[in-house]
Amino acid sequence: MRELRARHGLSQAQLAYRAQTSQQALSKIEHGVVSPSVETLARLASVVGEELVLGHRSREVPFEEAQLLERARMPIGDRLRLAISWNKFAGEIAGKAAEALRGD
Repeated sequence: MRELRARHGLSQAQLAYRAQTSQQALSKIEHGVVSPSVETLARLASVVGEELVLGHRSREVPFEEAQLLERARMPIGDRLRLAISWNKFAGEIAGKAAEALRGD
């Protein structure tokens, strides 16, 4: 979001005014405190004359075949617990990153 603003020479307050939101909301997005919806990102891009374009590309799976087979053989409950633990871990990392960006 910061790069989008800079490209158009706008302050947070100016972009917020155009997008009919608050400067505080933009600040939270830019500092990673909140994760905006796709609709919000599209609206913010559109008020400066840009279009949000989402895409995808293939990527290599970061596991060895044997590891994938081992996971596939696990009971569904164990796989679910493992997935939840990774999700919690990712949330903790994201929270620490947001704190670091804020300087907490």
